[in-house]
Amino acid sequence: MFLKLGSETSRKAARFAHDLAQQTQARITLLFVLEPPRVLNLGFLDSELIAGPQRTPEEMDAVRRMLDEVAADLPKAQVEKVVEIGRPADTIVGMADKLGADHIVVGARGLNPGGKWLLGSVSDRVVQHAGRPVTVVH
Repeated sequence: MFLKLGSETSRKAARFAHDLAQQTQARITLLFVLEPPRVLNLGFLDSELIAGPQRTPEEMDAVRRMLDEVAADLPKAQVEKVVEIGRPADTIVGMADKLGADHIVVGARGLNPGGKWLLGSVSDRVVQHAGRPVTVVH
């Protein structure tokens, strides 16, 4: 079982995945996806601008603490914690493929880097491209 973390709905999804994993004795991979900075071509003199947040050690520590907090209720032998940088939906599907996950659990909505709620675009894309069962938790 594979789970993407971040927003409040993804924490609800974590609780759901935890309950499901206990019933089925499944392993859980907790995934947090950080969006990469974007490189924008300015179009003159081959200039580029890097837009978006640069990842600080403090931010990475906060992500790891959050993963530890979510994993605290799970048996250590049953959970793996992963932090990846990439486009969220593509990274979720790609990691599920790479790990051979049999099920993906995602929250219905997440936060974009600007802090605005996305209307399920990541979960919708995961459902459309996963090639395996996906549970979307509201």
